[in-house]
Amino acid sequence: MPKCIIDGREVEFKPGQNLVEVAASVGIEIPVFCYHPGLTVVAQCRMCAIEIEKMPKLQTACSTPAAEGMVVKTKSDRVKQNQKSVMEFLLINHPLDCPICDKSGECDLQDNSYKYGDSYMRTTEERRTYMDLDMGPVIQKSMNRCIHCTRCIRFGQEIAGIHEMVAVQRGNNTEITTIDGRPLETDYAGNYSDICPTGSLTLKDFRFKKRVWYLKKTPTVCEGCSRGCNMEIQQDANTVYRCVPRTNMEINKYWLCDEGRFNYQYIHDAARVLNPAVSGGTAGLQMTEWSQAVVAARSSLDGKKPMVLVGSDLTQEEVQALQQFLNKHLSGTPIFHFGTPGVTSTQKDGAADPILKRKSKTANLNGLEKLGIKGFESVPSGVNAAIIFRGGRAVVPELKGVGTKVGVGVFNKPDAEDFHAILPGTSFAEKDGTIFNFEGREQKFKRAILPQGQSKNLPEILMLWANSGAVGGAA
Repeated sequence: MPKCIIDGREVEFKPGQNLVEVAASVGIEIPVFCYHPGLTVVAQCRMCAIEIEKMPKLQTACSTPAAEGMVVKTKSDRVKQNQKSVMEFLLINHPLDCPICDKSGECDLQDNSYKYGDSYMRTTEERRTYMDLDMGPVIQKSMNRCIHCTRCIRFGQEIAGIHEMVAVQRGNNTEITTIDGRPLETDYAGNYSDICPTGSLTLKDFRFKKRVWYLKKTPTVCEGCSRGCNMEIQQDANTVYRCVPRTNMEINKYWLCDEGRFNYQYIHDAARVLNPAVSGGTAGLQMTEWSQAVVAARSSLDGKKPMVLVGSDLTQEEVQALQQFLNKHLSGTPIFHFGTPGVTSTQKDGAADPILKRKSKTANLNGLEKLGIKGFESVPSGVNAAIIFRGGRAVVPELKGVGTKVGVGVFNKPDAEDFHAILPGTSFAEKDGTIFNFEGREQKFKRAILPQGQSKNLPEILMLWANSGAVGGAA
């Protein structure tokens, strides 16, 4: 492999790599603002300018490919002076509102100002000001904080595939906005906030809710569709505050759709059934104890011919435990998977857009097929009861002729009013597990928060059922 020298160190690189990437590969940081590895290079912020031997002027590291024998200096006096000058220029109009900014604690401008800026500022002019702009249901813009890096414009054009962010006016009056001030239309608007190096584009959902340094971060897998995008759950005091993408170049690269990003909200939904419940007739579901709910669930199946529906939003481990339970206690009971209306098999899955989304709105459709479970299409002849296992995303199909329904897992009160019993289970954020995405990639994830309310893991629920007497329908 070719080699170059950076700050006196000999570094190997792949042909075509720029100097920012080559330096980062050996732990040498070159500060950037406009550069992002998932976007085209524009080299306009000048923060990454470095010194290269035999070149009279400083060169932008993001737009300069490494070359054999190249000698680079990233910490020379010329480089440091340039960095201080760039930081001074960028802070001329930037407001002093770090104490109220959601980006504080993970802000590139804040970090680079501390590392590479100067504590002395010469400017005495008033800063320019703009009104905050509502950019639709996902993003709130504060133009006062913008440093014109144009990452958002490039993301819209190059990744989201929609030309909706533009720069208007010139010079000190330049403003980044949407075309004609329209709301953002892309289903990937949350990424605008992720890539913004300042607090100019903030998530409405997270706005003013929690300081980022209080958040505990857990790597996980999105359950929003069969792609299984890698993301990170960020929580504090057992409450999830946001989900952000985690880089995986083979699956989702740097991005995450809004549906997957905000899917976690059902975990804390007030309508979620968090306590064991049994049917109270016209009074609807009534909260009760676990022992009573399990007995009620079992008793409701006495003399009935049940079937089992398994949501393709459950993990591989949960479904395997369920199969073992059924073989022992409900042998011969028909079992089907369900999840997305119209998508009953991996053959019916497919791309829902050119970026990330898939037609299957559950993460483990492929995994359930690997375990030999077929998709639900209609109620088998003679079946008059159903035990429905659901992890949070799967859409319960219409069950004509089924008068008795028992729900195990994550359910909302309005959707479960006609159930005879609900045994509350855990969501994807409340358990460990494995899923197989549409390509057959095996992905594991860890629990981020403790189960909400009295929810229990599926193996524990099955154990309670198995040890509470004869299982309904099996005697």
